[in-house]
Amino acid sequence: MKRVIVLAVLLSLIGQSQALPDGIGDRADDGCLCHGGSDDTTIVNLSGLPEIYNSSMQYNLTLTIQSPVELNDVQGGFRVVISHGELIGEGWQVMDGGYTHTTEINDRRQWEVVWTAPEADDELATFVIHGNAVNGNGNVNGDEWNSQSLAIPGPNYTGEIITPELSGKEVTGIQLAVGAIGILSLIILAFYAIKD
Repeated sequence: MKRVIVLAVLLSLIGQSQALPDGIGDRADDGCLCHGGSDDTTIVNLSGLPEIYNSSMQYNLTLTIQSPVELNDVQGGFRVVISHGELIGEGWQVMDGGYTHTTEINDRRQWEVVWTAPEADDELATFVIHGNAVNGNGNVNGDEWNSQSLAIPGPNYTGEIITPELSGKEVTGIQLAVGAIGILSLIILAFYAIKD
């Protein structure tokens, strides 16, 4: 019985390090931190936004991830959080207040989407985009990610135009220590499960 419990715990912990090909929720609001720190060789770009949006107008946007990570069957994923308006794209879904990919569209690194600007023309619409170039091995090793943030004012917006600050760009020493302790704990649990 003891072995069964230990193995169940091990399997549940191992499952936490698996890839998420069907999208990711708010745990990626600060970036793809399960994949380590961001990587400057990966470039995330949301193009097609105007300098100033028109009320309720629809804009055709393209989200692109450029990366040296080799292309495979599964190529990439994203998390996009916006403050105003709505995004609609084939294979895009809403999860935990943001937009993400589905399994249907994780086979590429470029996605089309339509942004409907807010009705109010005095808002500052902000975008935080995290893009992950994956190598298709089914886990978090060898993938690279990065982020982009943008701010688009309406014509009657009177405040300062400030793009959202990107947090979580680097893995901290505490995060590395917690990860190392977790791996060590898994090894010890596996040792005792096999020993008994």
